[in-house]
Amino acid sequence: MKKAVGLLLALLLVFAAVTPGFAASGYSDLISSILDDMSSNNARCSGAPQQAANGVYRLVEMLAVIALEDGNAKASELVTGILEDRDANNARCSGAPQQTANGAYRCAEMLAVIALVNDSSGVYGDLITGVLDDMSSNNASCNGAPQQIANGLYRCVELLAIIAYELDSGNRYSDLISGVLDDMSFNNARCSGAPQQQANGAYRMVELLSIIAMEKNTSGRYTDLISGVLDDMSKNDKSCNGAPQQLANGLYRCVEMASVIAIANQ
Repeated sequence: MKKAVGLLLALLLVFAAVTPGFAASGYSDLISSILDDMSSNNARCSGAPQQAANGVYRLVEMLAVIALEDGNAKASELVTGILEDRDANNARCSGAPQQTANGAYRCAEMLAVIALVNDSSGVYGDLITGVLDDMSSNNASCNGAPQQIANGLYRCVELLAIIAYELDSGNRYSDLISGVLDDMSFNNARCSGAPQQQANGAYRMVELLSIIAMEKNTSGRYTDLISGVLDDMSKNDKSCNGAPQQLANGLYRCVEMASVIAIANQ
């Protein structure tokens, strides 16, 4: 984690001093470093809860890269603040569930930055703010980290949908986007508690990230990568022994799908 965060913070310093195009030259190594960190940390995880924390923390970092690629100096300030909040909160976490809740909330904030940067017409500003307000108000009624994780991931789904709609200039993907949101709502009605809601949220995030990746994949160069991540999620799901393993599977695939977006952005 330290390697990727160090590179990311160094890039933020560069971003503040140069044009976005110049800074983009350093993203490839950073993307690879985040993926490497996820893999090396996974080897030390003792089970699904630690894997989920590893995945969501790496997702915060990969979304930070996307925010920097899409954004400007103001976005870089927001990204820096979110990363600092994650690390400050992590020092107070008593275990993996609290770390995952911390990461889920920071992912939502990072997605809000990306959504605001891509809202060139200002149409989605109130929706974006509304999602963050819902996360805050729901948090007040959460009874511990499991419910906070579900709250954070559901808000991430809503923000990813906004981003996907922003990028869908020809309405090519509108039915797919609304379908994912419908699936989240339908599945939520059948969830028996927060762990199943978490898995539902993580899987829907992967699906929406795949839509955004397809929107970015104008050349078709990354089609096989996108399909491969979705296939891996489906294949791994069959061997998952319950919602905690599904959550870890979903979050790892989120990082991989976000890396495709980050690569396609360059």
